[in-house]
Amino acid sequence: MHLRYGLEQKPKHWESVIYGLQWSIVIFSSNIFLLLLAAQSLGLSILLTAQFIQRSLIFIGVSCLLQLYLGHRLSIFEVVASFWLSTFIFISYAQQAQGMSMSIILGKLVFLQIATGLIMIVLTASGIASKIKRFFSPTVMGVTLIMISIQMSSSMVPGMMRGQNGTADMRLALFSIVLFLFSVYIGFRKGRLQPYIGLIGLGGGWVFYRLLGLPVQQMVTVPNIVLPKLFAFGPPVVDLSLLPIAFFIVMIYLSNEIASVNAAGGVLEVNVTERTIHKTSYVAGISHILATVFSSIPVVPAAMGAGMVATTRVGSRRPLALGSVILILLGLVGPLGSFLATIPPAVSYSVSLSIIARIMYMGFQNCFALGMNEKTISIASIAILFGSGITFLPREFFAEWGFASSILGNGLFMCVLLTLFLENLLLRNIGIK
Repeated sequence: MHLRYGLEQKPKHWESVIYGLQWSIVIFSSNIFLLLLAAQSLGLSILLTAQFIQRSLIFIGVSCLLQLYLGHRLSIFEVVASFWLSTFIFISYAQQAQGMSMSIILGKLVFLQIATGLIMIVLTASGIASKIKRFFSPTVMGVTLIMISIQMSSSMVPGMMRGQNGTADMRLALFSIVLFLFSVYIGFRKGRLQPYIGLIGLGGGWVFYRLLGLPVQQMVTVPNIVLPKLFAFGPPVVDLSLLPIAFFIVMIYLSNEIASVNAAGGVLEVNVTERTIHKTSYVAGISHILATVFSSIPVVPAAMGAGMVATTRVGSRRPLALGSVILILLGLVGPLGSFLATIPPAVSYSVSLSIIARIMYMGFQNCFALGMNEKTISIASIAILFGSGITFLPREFFAEWGFASSILGNGLFMCVLLTLFLENLLLRNIGIK
C-alpha cells in the first residue's frame, strides 16, 4: 500500500493539525458509546457518568501516548476493550443480584484490573507473551480481524438505526445507510478527499443530520476546566475467585493485541517482531494498573487504527500523538467535551462502520494470503460461523456459568481458540497428500 506519509515521516504543521483533529474525533467516537454503556451498567448518576467519561478520555489519551512512544510505536490508537466491558457488565449485574453494594463491586473490579495488569507483566517478563505470536499464522490473524469486524458491527449497525423508542427508525436508517455508503465511496476511492474521510464523514454527516431535523442531544452545563478525581472507584477489594478471570482476560487481550499490531505493521510496512509484542504487552500491563488510578476501563490497541491508516494513507506518528493530546484536553475542557458528546450515534457509527469495512478487507487479505486452499477455507468458515453465533447470543445466555460466562460468551476469544485448534490439531493435515 502506497502511503502518503509513512510512520517516520512528518507532515506539514497545518496538515498535522488537521490529521490530529481527525484522529481525536475518531478515537472519541470509537470510545464514547462503550463508556456510556459501562456507566449505565454500573448505575452511575448523570454527574458521575460525566466525571467517568472525562477521566476516561484523559486515560485513553495517556495510554495512546505510552504505546506510541514506549510500546509498539505504531500509528494505532487505544480503544475500550470490549471483553473488559462485558466483564464489567457481568460482574456488576452478578454482584448486584447478590445484594452487594456498589462500592464493594467497584473495589472488586479495581482488584481485577490490578491482577490482570500484574499477570500480563509477569507473562511478558517470562517471555511467554511474545512466544504466543508464533501461533498466529496469517490464517489466524485474518480470522481474528474478521471476527473483530463482526463483533464491532453487531453494536454499530443497531446504533446507526435505533430510534428514541429503542426500535429501528426509518429516517435514521435511510440517513445512516446513505452516509455509510458515501463514506465507503470516499474511503475506498483513491483521491484527495481520502485522507480526510473522518472529518468529512463526521462533519458533513452532522450538518445534514441537523438539516433533516433528526433528534439531537442537548449539551450539559459543565465547568470550563475539570480536573479528574483519581481513585474514584475506591480501594481494591481482594477476591481471589476473580484470578481465573484475570488470566483468561490476559489471553483474550494478547490475541486481540497481536492481531491489531500485526495489522498495523502490515499497513505501515513495518516488521512486527517479538520485541514489538514484548514492549506492547509491558505497556499494556502498566496501562491496566493506570486504569485503576483514573477509575476507567482498560484499553487495547484498536484494529480500527490500522483501518484508519489504510483508508487515509497517513501513517505518520506525529498526527496520532497530537490527536491523543487533543483527547486529553477534551477531558479537561468541559464545554468542548460536552459539545463533541452531542455527535449523534447515527453519524459516528455510520462513518466508523466504513472504516471497519477496511478491517474486514484486511482480514480476508490475511486469511487467504497463502492462497484459497481447502485447509484455509475450511478453518475460516468453521471458526467464523461458530464465533459469529456466539457473538449474537443474548448477554444472559451463560449467566449461570459463573466466571466462565465471560469466556464462553466472548465470540472473538472462542473463535480464536477454535481457529488455533483447527489449524494445529484437528485439520492440520487436511488437503495434504
